[in-house]
Amino acid sequence: MTQPTSHSTRIFQTLGVVSPYLAVCLGVFLLKNGFLTILVYHLVLLLCIVEIDGVKPFRLLFKGWNRVLGPLICLGGVVPGVVILYLWPIARQEHADLAQLFALLNLDDRWFAAFAVYACLVNPFLEESFWRGCFNNRSWLPAPIDALFSGYHSLIVIPVLSAPFVVLLFLAMLVVGWLLRTLRRLTGGLLIPLLTHLIADIAILYAVWKLI
Repeated sequence: MTQPTSHSTRIFQTLGVVSPYLAVCLGVFLLKNGFLTILVYHLVLLLCIVEIDGVKPFRLLFKGWNRVLGPLICLGGVVPGVVILYLWPIARQEHADLAQLFALLNLDDRWFAAFAVYACLVNPFLEESFWRGCFNNRSWLPAPIDALFSGYHSLIVIPVLSAPFVVLLFLAMLVVGWLLRTLRRLTGGLLIPLLTHLIADIAILYAVWKLI
């Protein structure tokens, strides 16, 4: 039987879930600083992970490998990058300019490279530890936590994607969140979700760099 969630755990779960929305609104839309956005988000996630379950979620990152499904699923991480490259011309808003947008966020030239390296090395570890490691949802169907994970990704692209593609992105990320959470349940660990997430982040940032 699943033990009831404590009051303090619920508070830090809620804080972690809300943190990317607040970080995006503050860092992207108000202060226009991409590095500040991701740093605030990651610091809050780290605090929440430790307060919720100590180092246990981090240990899950190195468990749950499957020699058959693991490589196949992890290679699927390149799909988002390919999709971005091929759909960008029809998915973007008419006057959207990625180079100009990243410049406004203080992420032009070398700063974008530094941002990309940092994001790829840190983001998958913290996001999997929190979004999949700090929740014990037993549903085999998409759940609210999957929608909340998807929602902040959709918020980020509102300035550059047309409305139908923002909706499509939300649905796609909802499926991704559900799939990664299901993999944790099936394997008992987060190693496959972590590697898939890592490859996806690299592919996405490479695609954005190519478009810029």
